Amino acid sequence: MDGAQEHPSLRFVSESLDGVTVRSAVPDRPFYKVVQDKDGQTYAQGVRLQTDKVERANRRLQAFEVKEMDIQTEGPGDGGAEAEAMVDEEQLARFLQEVAPVMEQELQLAWRSLPVFDAYVPVWDDVAETCEMTHQVWKEGLVDLQVTSVAWNSTGATLACAFGKLDTLGWCEVTAPVCLWNIFRPQLVAGEPDTVIQVQGFVMCVAFHPTKPSILAGGTYNGELQIWNTGSGELDPLVASSSIDDYFHREAIQVVEWIPADLSGSHDAWLIATVSGDGKVLLWDARDNDLSQPSRGFMLQGSKKRILGGRSLSFSPVDPWLFVVGTETGNVIRAFRPPPGASMGKPTGSYTWRSSAVQLLDQLAANARLQLQHHVENYCRTAGLKEVSAEVIFQSKPDPAILFPAPKTTDLEPHYGPVTVAAFSPFHRKLLLTGAADGSVKIFDVLQQRAIHTFYPPCKYLSACAVSAGAWSSARPCVFAVAMEMGGVFIYDLLQSRQEPVLELPLGSGRVNCVAFNPKQRGMLACGDDGGRVRVFRLPFRLSEQQKSEMSFISDKLMGEKGRDKGDKGTAPSPPPPPPPPPPS
Repeated sequence: MDGAQEHPSLRFVSESLDGVTVRSAVPDRPFYKVVQDKDGQTYAQGVRLQTDKVERANRRLQAFEVKEMDIQTEGPGDGGAEAEAMVDEEQLARFLQEVAPVMEQELQLAWRSLPVFDAYVPVWDDVAETCEMTHQVWKEGLVDLQVTSVAWNSTGATLACAFGKLDTLGWCEVTAPVCLWNIFRPQLVAGEPDTVIQVQGFVMCVAFHPTKPSILAGGTYNGELQIWNTGSGELDPLVASSSIDDYFHREAIQVVEWIPADLSGSHDAWLIATVSGDGKVLLWDARDNDLSQPSRGFMLQGSKKRILGGRSLSFSPVDPWLFVVGTETGNVIRAFRPPPGASMGKPTGSYTWRSSAVQLLDQLAANARLQLQHHVENYCRTAGLKEVSAEVIFQSKPDPAILFPAPKTTDLEPHYGPVTVAAFSPFHRKLLLTGAADGSVKIFDVLQQRAIHTFYPPCKYLSACAVSAGAWSSARPCVFAVAMEMGGVFIYDLLQSRQEPVLELPLGSGRVNCVAFNPKQRGMLACGDDGGRVRVFRLPFRLSEQQKSEMSFISDKLMGEKGRDKGDKGTAPSPPPPPPPPPPS
């Protein structure tokens, strides 16, 4: 078939050809190199190859251990309500008639024998009768700074310490921090605080919130009140701060104290009371973290309406309307602030009064209220304002005597120097402790003008006898501590002696500026000195454990309330005046 297509395999032909050798492109050389040393000799250096390290790990597997336990249960028909024993009511009544008289007789005998154990005091094996220093803290890097104030928080675990220079006069050129230590932390480093708060200037006094352990308030040398949240973890824990104004403090704040806002007992119902050398006692409501203006204030006035500079302040723990102020001139003033009454309502007129402004009006007497209202409305008319707030009242610049009236006061027996200590007892509603630069320490029944007892802590020289600080014990009603300006902290126990201290802390001759008892750890006392160190002491057991007859001793013997209750309607006779201090040797 001429038209058929040729198969491709017919195109190939078998042939024999000579072979061809193909060499590799890699040079034929050994896997080493020739190296010549410094002497001219050559040697071969081999090439080593290192593979990745083979990692091995051992694992052990532990099977669960199985334990067997036998449990005995009751059958569905065993016990239960159906198997309750039948009670014979008549037999039970006859039994009670027989044993009840004998049981009542024994209970009566036991009740009569209870006074036998009134004087019983157990002797514990771990009782310590020595005073020991448990901690000492400071801030590394601070030079020529003193401890101005110390305070414990409500749990007794954190110690706050303010640093500064107490001899500063005029403009403040000192910058010092506030430091906090968790004093019972196992990893405590004495020179490294757990928290450091930087302050413009320095802080004169600090106080923790009574129920919130992380809230700390402080008064500065410049007259500012500041509040910090030490538990926030932020770099700047400042929550609120007041300003410097003619209606606020213009001198150093000497005392900061948390007081109840009312008698409700709420955890948040607290005000802050401050006093300074400008003669003002101001109350601040910080519940909304706002310190733009005080909620209330008082001016301390003496004879001829002269202003008395405040040096110390204490509010009664039982009656929050009663407080005592110690002045720079030695006066001890007992004062009352009127409790909040019913609101008079918003003033009528063409201006809208906000609730913050109405609260300021409600705290004034009728005449002062009317004067302030007219003054503020005239200011609003000039400034073109239609709403009146508390801020507008302060901007109108009213007379401070109208806005901050003088409280109702009574002068107690004075000191002959600035009153550096004024403290109500936490156990007795009328017991007051005062101390001054004249070297005397006095105990008052706050309802009497004359002091009940006067103490003179021991000192070598009359010029060195000034009292710098004092505090009541939080564990024992009859125990208090007194710090001396030229060195020494003395512990008094009124049960043992009404004149002499029972213990002197081993502090040396350095000046002590502040003391504070721990509210939870009984018998622990913190002392801040002139060298910038805070030492914590544990007092002996006898000064830390409350005695059974302690409160009756204060009421019956120390203050003489028992005799007055039985028929003495007048004022108890005042003790003779104390002897003057010994002349300097």
